[in-house]
Amino acid sequence: MRLPLAALLALMPFAVNAGFDSGNRLYEDCGSENYFNRGYCGGYITGIVDTIEAMQQNGQLPKNTLCIPDNVTKGQLADAVKMYLGSNPSRRHLDAGSLVPEALKRSFPCGG
Repeated sequence: MRLPLAALLALMPFAVNAGFDSGNRLYEDCGSENYFNRGYCGGYITGIVDTIEAMQQNGQLPKNTLCIPDNVTKGQLADAVKMYLGSNPSRRHLDAGSLVPEALKRSFPCGG
């Protein structure tokens, strides 16, 4: 059964707001002893990286938006983000989705 467009649009605000996290939450998850929380951290970061890289390949973002070397592990990505968030507590209240690329650009700058 297909939902009418109006019904889908009515559900969208709930779906859109459900996934947003702050840098504080991501920092806690990345440093957590809880396996699920650490997995959430890694998955969140990997999802952002995958999305940006796909958009770069499709020409929707400039090629130098993010330059992660091929041999970098998911653990290294999480470490880089956690280190950045730990060094910048005054920014952790901001949206995690904007802080992740910011942190990764610092750790993995694009070469000239």
